[in-house]
Amino acid sequence: MRIGFGYDVHQLVAGRKLWLGGIRIDYPLGLKGHSDADVLIHALVDALLGAANLHDIGYHFPDSDASYKELESRLFLSHAMTSIQLAGYKIENIDATIVVEQPKLAPYIPDMQKSLAEIMGISTNDISIKATTTEKLGFTGRGEGIAAYVVVLIN
Repeated sequence: MRIGFGYDVHQLVAGRKLWLGGIRIDYPLGLKGHSDADVLIHALVDALLGAANLHDIGYHFPDSDASYKELESRLFLSHAMTSIQLAGYKIENIDATIVVEQPKLAPYIPDMQKSLAEIMGISTNDISIKATTTEKLGFTGRGEGIAAYVVVLIN
């Protein structure tokens, strides 16, 4: 068994759609990034690749490569899943925390679990997603960005 940890953060900005966990969240701001900036999927990809000692998301999808511009993060996750499976691993479970003041994410979590489970070919029971705030402290507390932490166990 191997454990992987992933972390990502993106700035909230006007003029972008908000994607989290592979679903569109209805909110007037979105995340700034080279791809769709899905902070949850980016952290998950890093956790998966890290657990299998397969580098990180930037190694596989450098933001200096224009071919990845505006790409859906779902494709990054599919690539990470193929990579860990080719290395002989399967997911045991995922535990994720999204740090954000607004929007409130509780209503979206079941859809995020379903979206991620479909992409990865695993059960929603193997994916825990939680949302928390920083009680108005720091960049997430001021509504400037969203952070995500993910831990995965692979076997």
